[in-house]
Amino acid sequence: MTGNMKLSTHTTSGVTSRIDSGAGAHRNLMALALGCSLLGASFNVHSAGTGWSIVPHFGLSQLGDQSGSFAGAADIADGGFDVALDNGFAAGLSVRHDYAGSRWTSEFGWEYRSNDSKITTSDGETLSAGNYASNTFFVNGRYALTEGTAVTPWVGAGLSVIQEVDLDSEGAGPERSFSDSGEIGVQVMAGADYDITDRFYLTGEIRYTGFSGIDMQEERGNAGQVSNIDYKPLTIGIGLGFRF
Repeated sequence: MTGNMKLSTHTTSGVTSRIDSGAGAHRNLMALALGCSLLGASFNVHSAGTGWSIVPHFGLSQLGDQSGSFAGAADIADGGFDVALDNGFAAGLSVRHDYAGSRWTSEFGWEYRSNDSKITTSDGETLSAGNYASNTFFVNGRYALTEGTAVTPWVGAGLSVIQEVDLDSEGAGPERSFSDSGEIGVQVMAGADYDITDRFYLTGEIRYTGFSGIDMQEERGNAGQVSNIDYKPLTIGIGLGFRF
C-alpha cells in the first residue's frame, strides 16, 4: 500500500512538471509572436502617416561661383565682377499635409541659408569676408513613389519666393550690402522619409532652387546697384517630422 502511494505521488509530480513546462513554452511562444507583431508594425506604420506634420530641417548649402555687374557704388568700380562662393548651411521649418488615400503631399515652409563669399571687381579689387544669404518662403508638391512601407522615396517640385537676398562684404573698408526681395524661383527635389513611429519620421532630400537675373539695390540709402546675378543653391538636407 505504501509502495503504491509512493508511485502515485511520483507519477503526479511528473505530470505536474510536464504541465508547467508546457505552460512555460506556451508563454514563450506568445511572447515571440507578440514581439514579431510589434516588429512588423514598426516597418509598416506609413499607413498612419496622413494629416498634418511639422518638420524642422537643416543641411549643406552648395552654391556655384557667380558673376554680375556693379554700377553707381561710390567706392566700387563699375563693371563686371565675380563672386567666389564656399559651401554654407541652410536651416528652416516646414509644414506638410499628407492626403488620405493619395500619394500626394503639400509642403509650405521657410528657409534661411548663407554661403561665404569673396568678390573680385572689374579693377581687380577684392571684397572679402562677405556672404551671399537669403530668407525664402516656398510651397511644394511631393509624390510618393511607394506606399505602405516604412521607407518612402518621393519626388517633388514647387515655387520659392525671396523674402530677402543679400550680397555682403565685411572686409577691409566700409561694410557693403546689396539686397533684393520678391523674386520668384522654381524648386525640384527628391528624397525619402523613414517612419520611426506613427508620430515621428526622418526625412532627407536633395533640392535645387533657381533664381535668375536678380537686381539688387545698395542698402543704407546708397545709390549702388548689382545687376544680373543668379542665385541657384543646391541643398542636401535632413529633418525630423512630427505628425499631429
